[in-house]
This record gives sequence, C-alpha cells and structure tokens, in this order.
Amino acid sequence: IRKHTPVGAKVNVLQREKGNPFTIDPSIPMLQTAADAYEQVYGTRPIFTRDGGSIPIVEAFSRVLSAPVVLMGFGLPGENLHAPNEHFHLENFDKGLLTIVEFLKRV
Repeated sequence: IRKHTPVGAKVNVLQREKGNPFTIDPSIPMLQTAADAYEQVYGTRPIFTRDGGSIPIVEAFSRVLSAPVVLMGFGLPGENLHAPNEHFHLENFDKGLLTIVEFLKRV
C-alpha cells in the first residue's frame, strides 16, 4: 500500500477485528440433507465448493452452538456478486425459496 501512496499522502494501516475462518465437512448429514433438497428442486445433485467470502458470525455460531452451519447459495458465478452489473436470475430466486422450504421440511 505504501508503495502506491502518492507523494505527500500518509497511510496508516491498523488491524482491527477479524473473523475466524470456517469450513464444514460436506459429508455430514445436515449438509447431505441440504443436497437432497437442492436435488429435489433443481433435478441434479449439487457440487460442494469452497468459496471466499466473509460472514464472521458463522464460525462463532458453529463453535458456540456446537451445531452444523449450513450456508445455501443460489447465485451463479457470472452474476457479479457485489460488483458492477450485479444481477440475480429470478428463476433461482424462486427455486431458492423452494429449496429452503424443502430443506426445512426435511430437518
């Protein structure tokens, strides 16, 4: 950052609060239940992927509650999440709602 700081400007970087990393084993029953719900609605089994992002409370929920945390996404890679021309296909909005309902019926 300092390398790119214009002459006459001052930069001060402070590390404040941060979130702990979180990952979950895709073979746990709760995640398999979510996969079943996706398959019911979309007609195909989902592929589990790791994705960068920050929801700092997720790790705390998992640790404090000693319970699995299931994050269910419905956006597609080309939808430019939090970027210019961000969009979300309405079909996935509708199917997302149905998938969550199906998941909740199963748990």
